Amino acid sequence: MNKILLIFLVVIALAIPAYLFINRPTASEEDFSSIDTFQDPLQLSLLDPQNVLINSKGLAAIVTPFAKYKISAVILSKKKYPQKWASIISPLDFALGWGDVSKPENVKNIDVRQTMRWYRYRFDAEVTISQNYISTHSSNHHIIPANDNIRKAVLFAKKHDKIVLEGYLVNISGKYKNGNISWRSSHTRTDTGDGSCEILYVTSVKLGTNIYR
Repeated sequence: MNKILLIFLVVIALAIPAYLFINRPTASEEDFSSIDTFQDPLQLSLLDPQNVLINSKGLAAIVTPFAKYKISAVILSKKKYPQKWASIISPLDFALGWGDVSKPENVKNIDVRQTMRWYRYRFDAEVTISQNYISTHSSNHHIIPANDNIRKAVLFAKKHDKIVLEGYLVNISGKYKNGNISWRSSHTRTDTGDGSCEILYVTSVKLGTNIYR
């Protein structure tokens, strides 16, 4: 083998574990209780919401929370979005399923695809739940990490992982490169179509027994 090629392969072999280690999230605490994906997401209105200001890469955004939010679910699909202004603050989406949607026999027979910050699904005849049930027990979540550790945690999460996300449902307004921008979250889990995705400002993530804040 060419000596230069051998050196290159060795460098790559060392660099990949180092990259994964550097980008691995740091657990804040442990919780050995099991993740219950059969409970509905919890949403509580805020009496005194506090805006979050984000200025990055030409984006000046006001993030306005309107409800506390907690969801325990299975990740049906995960997709990163590197383009456009929304991706500056929300680098990825989770398509999440709970209730009977989260049962392993249903998860493997529901095919979820994500594109253009939407999600779509198809399901096999083996699935015993209705299309309406799937629509009201699954949702696409635009993830806004509250800090870098949470960003690492959501990027570390994998398809079909059980996950608990806590934070706030938010609306966004502001400017990007001198143009006005607006992004509004869904307020309910029962809507479909345009505007039915949740925009979630995440302050806590649980994966396995680890909690990341």
